[in-house]
Amino acid sequence: MTDDQTLRKVTKLLARVERHIETTKDALQDLEIEFEVLKATVARLDPNAVSNDIENSSNTTGTGMRKF
Repeated sequence: MTDDQTLRKVTKLLARVERHIETTKDALQDLEIEFEVLKATVARLDPNAVSNDIENSSNTTGTGMRKF
């Protein structure tokens, strides 16, 4: 493969990866907005249910989550 062909393929790959990154960023922003709306809804319904660090409340190291 010549250098010109390699450069074209890498440029195409770069454009494809860039599109995926932008799509992922947009999806993450949408999820953050939905999360904030959900937190506000829960706080409105039950002010005692929302803690300040709800983002860190999931327990992924618990014994119920072991794979082996």
